[in-house]
Parts: sequence; structure tokens; C-alpha cells
Amino acid sequence: MRWMFLSLGLLIFTGLFSQEGILRLFGRMENKGSMIADVEIEVIKDNQIIREGKTNQNGSYKLDLELGAVYNIAFQKEGYITKQIGVVGVHPEKKLTNTYTFQLDLELFTVEEGEGDDTMLPPVAKLYIENVDEGFIYDKQYVKWVADEFDKVEE
Repeated sequence: MRWMFLSLGLLIFTGLFSQEGILRLFGRMENKGSMIADVEIEVIKDNQIIREGKTNQNGSYKLDLELGAVYNIAFQKEGYITKQIGVVGVHPEKKLTNTYTFQLDLELFTVEEGEGDDTMLPPVAKLYIENVDEGFIYDKQYVKWVADEFDKVEE
């Protein structure tokens, strides 16, 4: 009996210290300074939707993502162009066990007549961690690359 409790305790203790960290991603959705309520949010991991939700009435959202994986997060609402965000929740050399927070406010643009299909575009932004002590960063070069790709699609 004592061995069973000892084994169970060791299993729980090991499990606590082998868990990955958390990224607490939060922000709000807006269009031209007005908050957008009920924007649908899909969290995709390994090409499968693992979580769905909506922004609240003031356009804000909060997501807790377990680190150790790569995510694609889609923000969509009828009448607006869908935005996707890539989150690289892994580090090439270290295991991420901390809790990180990152505020990401997004501007959704309305769909105009004759615009291209937004499903052709890559995610509009990428978050990743370079230094585990400093937390997640917004990849500005990636955003510039996406803007250039968007311009090509519009031509």
C-alpha cells in the first residue's frame, strides 16, 4: 500500500515538473477605433481545431495556450476579412515552463466588393520566443513579408 502511494506521489511530482508553460494571449478586436463583438476565434494545432470561442461584447478575448506546440489562431466575422496569427510555442534549445503574457490587439478590415480571397494569405503575424527570460515577441519582418504578399495578391 505504501508503495502505491509513493509511486502515485512520484508520478504526480514528476508530472508537475515536466509540464510545459503557458502563453496567456489577450487583446481586443477593432475596426476604425470601434470594438467588434462576437468575433469567432478558432485555435488550430496539428491541422485540427482544438478550441473555439468568441470575443465578448467589448471586443476583448483571452486565450491560454499550452507551450510546446505551434498554433494557428483564426479571427473571423461575417463582413470582415479573416485574420490568422501564427504562435510558435516552442524554443529550439529550451523547454518553456514559465507563464508568459502577450497583448495582441488586431484591426479587422471590412470586406469590400471585388477583394481577393483572404484564404490564400498566410497568417498576418507571428509570435515566437527567442529569449525565455524576455518572453514572446512580435515578428515585424514576418509582418512586412505578409504585407508584400498581400500586395502581390491584389495585383
